[in-house]
Amino acid sequence: MSNVIHFLESMGGNAVMARMNIADYKAAIEMLDTDNESREALRGRDEVMLLDSLKGRPQMLCAVFAPDEKEQEKVPSEGGDDERSPDQKNPDQ
Repeated sequence: MSNVIHFLESMGGNAVMARMNIADYKAAIEMLDTDNESREALRGRDEVMLLDSLKGRPQMLCAVFAPDEKEQEKVPSEGGDDERSPDQKNPDQ
């Protein structure tokens, strides 16, 4: 994972880091092992410049398509053709 992404993840997941003063924020940026363009973008809190330095996309989309109910009926269960529960398969046990 990119050091910049890790830094941003840490800021988002750590309340103390998220509330650090500007001097501590700039000191943390200077300690990052990253290129000058990323450092400058972080210093200026410039998301467009940071996106460019990381060669990111301006917009990403994630979509999940749920199958129709009719399609779900057609899909066999993981157990194969026999849809009975393990308790129903062998009543002697």
